[in-house]
Amino acid sequence: MRRAIAVVLIGFGVFFLAVAPLMRTWVSSSLMKTPLTYYVEYTNVAEGATYFNIEEVELVENATLEASVTIRADVASSTDEIVVWDQFTWLRDADTDFGITSTSRRAGHDRVTGEAVDCCDAMVNEEATVQSGQAWKFPFFTEQRDYDFFETTVKEPVPMEFQAVEEIEGVEVYRFEQVVDGEVIGERTLPRSVAGLEGEGDVTGDEVFSITRTYWIDPVTGSPIKVSEHQNRVVVVDGEEVLTLLDAELVFDDASVRTALENSEQGRTMLPLIHTTIPLAALIVGVGFIGIGVVLYLTGRSRAHHN
Repeated sequence: MRRAIAVVLIGFGVFFLAVAPLMRTWVSSSLMKTPLTYYVEYTNVAEGATYFNIEEVELVENATLEASVTIRADVASSTDEIVVWDQFTWLRDADTDFGITSTSRRAGHDRVTGEAVDCCDAMVNEEATVQSGQAWKFPFFTEQRDYDFFETTVKEPVPMEFQAVEEIEGVEVYRFEQVVDGEVIGERTLPRSVAGLEGEGDVTGDEVFSITRTYWIDPVTGSPIKVSEHQNRVVVVDGEEVLTLLDAELVFDDASVRTALENSEQGRTMLPLIHTTIPLAALIVGVGFIGIGVVLYLTGRSRAHHN
């Protein structure tokens, strides 16, 4: 009887040992993918911002700005390995409803790593753009290290540096920071009077862009939980700043943070179980069953020999 029970226990042990790596590799890998059907809306708010109203030809200070961001997946263009996202951003004055800028972006990115893939008519503001580095999100099980992250204004990857481990509403997040400082992104021609310069006619200067972008990332899913972007755009003539086009720190509002937390909750809860907890438990149970089975088999065999 003991030997029969021992064989059964050893069989169960072998089964659990086989399940452990299967759960960690095949099952978890099949779930660790960005959904093909994805749609989300976020709102970024900036208080005390400054911008140049091109219609009224005046500098507006201490304004409240809102950036409405919509991201949606193009299911038809996506594959099992790559998901294609389109993003639309509309920046406006929340008090006057004046539209300041509108931007668009399209790119494919790896459903596991989050890295941009050169495909699918990728563009920034309707201009074909090859994108590389992290596109929108970080890899599943993000590490505490620096990542190259594509910056859409300078149109090249810029390091997103790991800063610290923090918490947002009780959820552990990794804080990353990306800095672009004083990059010339084009030219602007202005009336000399608008630039505060003497004389008549126009003057052409460099448009200089700076940004400090901060991402708070859920390390399990690699999804942003909160985003802050402090943007500064100025016109520089002969090495002197003559006009501020935009100076604003845009941050996720509370509703956007809650949405990000809700969207990542299932992955944040289930993936650690499937990737780590259940495989480890299966390994321990498997080894235990085999150990008990071997002991029962040997003691049963010894008793039979004695008899």
